[in-house]
Amino acid sequence: MKNLSTFSKSIVMAVAIAGAGTATIVASQAAITNGQVSEAVAAVQSKISLQQAIAIGNKTVKGDLVSVEFDQNDYSAGGKYEIKTVASNTEYEIKIDANTGKVLSAKQEQLDKEDMAEYNAMKRAKVSLNQAMQTAAQSINGKVIEAEFDVDNGKSVYEIKVAKGNQVHKVVIDSMTGKVMNSWLEASDD
Repeated sequence: MKNLSTFSKSIVMAVAIAGAGTATIVASQAAITNGQVSEAVAAVQSKISLQQAIAIGNKTVKGDLVSVEFDQNDYSAGGKYEIKTVASNTEYEIKIDANTGKVLSAKQEQLDKEDMAEYNAMKRAKVSLNQAMQTAAQSINGKVIEAEFDVDNGKSVYEIKVAKGNQVHKVVIDSMTGKVMNSWLEASDD
């Protein structure tokens, strides 16, 4: 650019800026196909964050958080969070609107023997679900959209889905050490 006139430099800069703007538009449109929004984009665009939904759920029913999930509305930008907590051998499922924070429903049911055994295994974990969610989010550099405790082949783990861009990654965290055991990109539903 050393030998170009000021006018020519201005033209080159304008073309470069226009190209960057176009690339941004194309990238954002890649997450929206035929008016359909990916689950990752819908979760990230929600006005209520996952952590806010957990706090709302905890105000509704005080208990131990066992799972949280963003549930998208038919490929649209809206959705809801499903928060599950356990208190006094009862599981509570609280559904919260992801855009307003309004509690949509709250159900409860007694834990059966299998659920009780899994809950007791979670209580023995050295790492909390919240700690596992932080680890998973940091490992992918994204936002958690789903998290739950599970026992796989006798091993207590947290299975966590993390949204980054328009992609969803699944991360498995050891509930005793807090270490990432496995991580992969989930296939898209498109």
